[in-house]
Amino acid sequence: MGVILHLETTTHQCAVALSKDGELLANRCVRENGYSHAERIQTFIDEVFIEALLEREDLSAVSVSGGPGSYTGLRIGVAAAKGICHALSIPLISVDTLTVLAAQAMAKQPGFDAYVPMIDARRMEVYSRCFKGGLNDASNIDSIVVDNESRFPWDGLEKICFSGDGALKCSEVLSGNNRVFIEDWPTAEAAIDLARDKFNNRMFEDAALYEPTYLKAFLAGKAKDPLGLRGRTLNETK
Repeated sequence: MGVILHLETTTHQCAVALSKDGELLANRCVRENGYSHAERIQTFIDEVFIEALLEREDLSAVSVSGGPGSYTGLRIGVAAAKGICHALSIPLISVDTLTVLAAQAMAKQPGFDAYVPMIDARRMEVYSRCFKGGLNDASNIDSIVVDNESRFPWDGLEKICFSGDGALKCSEVLSGNNRVFIEDWPTAEAAIDLARDKFNNRMFEDAALYEPTYLKAFLAGKAKDPLGLRGRTLNETK
C-alpha cells in the first residue's frame, strides 16, 4: 500500500492532498492574495487525515512540490515535508512544479504541440520550461524575461498552450495564431501520478540535504520602522 501526502506551496495557492495507490483520498486548497501557507498547511494536513480515516503512521512517503516558485512558500512546504519524513522515518519525494502545471494543462487543453507552464517571477519575468510531445520531453528549467527581443525554447512551434499564474501577463508579447493562455495554479492532487511513479521507482530525496529549486536568491524587503527607532541607541530613544 502506498499512502502519500502531497504538499503544494510554491505559489499563492496552498494545497494538500492524500492519496493511496495513486487514488485521491482527500484534499484541501486555498488561494489568497497574501501567503497564508504557514497558518494553513498543518491544519490542512490534519484535515485530510481525518477525512480519509487514516493516521500519519499510515504514510508511506511525503511528496513536496519542489519549485521553482516563491522562496518563502518553498521553505514552508519543504520544512513541513522534512519534519514528517524525519519523524516517521519515511522517504521524501520531490516533484517539479512546472511539470505539475504542464500535466494540468494537458488534461484541460489536449492536442497542442507544446505546453509552456509559467510561474510568475515579477515584472515580465517567469520561471518556465517547454514540454514537447509529453511530460518526458522538456527544456531545462529557467528564469525567462519575456519581451520582443528574447529567444524562447518554443520558437518555431505552432500550437502552444501557455499556463500558470505568469501566463496572462505574457499574452500580449507572445500572442499569435494557435496560442492559448490559461491562468492556473499548481494543485496537490495533480502531483499524485508523478509522485506515485517516483515512489514505485524508489526515486527518493535525501531528506537531510534536499533543497528545492529556488533559481533566485532570497531578497529581503526593507524592514518596517513606523516609529523611526531603527539604528538609534537606547539612550536616544528615552
